[in-house]
Amino acid sequence: MDEFARMMSMEGVRPLDSTGNKFRRVVKRPSPVPNQPSGPSLELEPCGHAWVAGKRARTALETALERLASEIRIGRRGWATGILQDGRTVTLPASSGAASLLGTADRQSLRLMIVGGEGWTFVMHPLMGVATLDDDPA
Repeated sequence: MDEFARMMSMEGVRPLDSTGNKFRRVVKRPSPVPNQPSGPSLELEPCGHAWVAGKRARTALETALERLASEIRIGRRGWATGILQDGRTVTLPASSGAASLLGTADRQSLRLMIVGGEGWTFVMHPLMGVATLDDDPA
């Protein structure tokens, strides 16, 4: 998990349990003067994405599956996809629950599980036991 944490910190993703906004991303702000080219006025802004591990990752998976089920009930589209080690994708039986999905992930050695709906995405690396559940950027 140390390699995953290092990769996430390089991308500006903070651990969910951290306090404060240690990790920040650089954003370019437009010039306050109209018709003036925006120069190198870069500012730091906190990132909103976070990841969890262990039992909290399973809870995030359960939350994503509940969210997917409720969206499907009201007629919205959603999906549950697994990515195999060789890059091929498989459709996951999201309605069968978290335990079944984790069993499938283990049997098929899934690299990633992705569950999503309208405006949100859940991504889990089942072998590492880490996950993120976030609303998509506007």
